[in-house]
Amino acid sequence: MCKKLYLVILLGLLITVLTAAESVAYLMQGKGNLQILRASRSIKYKNGELLLNNDEVKTGSEAFAAIKYLDGGAIVKVFPSSIIKLAAKKQGKTLDKNTSLNQGSLYSKVNNKIKGNYQVETPTTVASVKGTGFLTKYTEDRKTIVIVLEGVVEVQHKESGKRTTTNAGFTTVISENGDLDTHPTTEVELSQEERTEINTTDQQDQKTMKIQVIDENGNLKYIEITY
Repeated sequence: MCKKLYLVILLGLLITVLTAAESVAYLMQGKGNLQILRASRSIKYKNGELLLNNDEVKTGSEAFAAIKYLDGGAIVKVFPSSIIKLAAKKQGKTLDKNTSLNQGSLYSKVNNKIKGNYQVETPTTVASVKGTGFLTKYTEDRKTIVIVLEGVVEVQHKESGKRTTTNAGFTTVISENGDLDTHPTTEVELSQEERTEINTTDQQDQKTMKIQVIDENGNLKYIEITY
């Protein structure tokens, strides 16, 4: 059996086992005042921690978190002063992934070689992608801002149903009432700090997966898979 086929089968088996326990992602790296909430209760964590369906991640004013979904289909970088919720539904050997952004901003790096849908959802808007990198912000005045760095993103306002397609180098701003404005991205919209963190996230997108498993004796172990 060739190495590539073996790894695909192994990934499929791992996703089957882990999603049965509602595990959908893991924490690649966290720094600063970071909080993970499970059923509204804060949990202890460390890098490599498995994250479950509906886990919330909150970052403080100088905190960051890098999270990878278990099928390898997306990396999420959570910026300071942000709140997200993770969710995924198993589809065959891949996951349909949904990251809800309720406050702040996040960067999504989607691997177009991995099947499975990926969406970022704010209280007013859904952004759907395949194979791209984009930044999503949700502001205090309930605007959703989608800044596309690679690929294409379809943006839709939930209530009105208005939608548009945003290409790399462009930004779409969606107001609370559904007004859409798409224009070339400006330096004001994408700060140098955000660019730096995005570049760091892209460098982290190595073809490896490190996860926690329980062996037959009940011991916690880490498995790192390269694919």
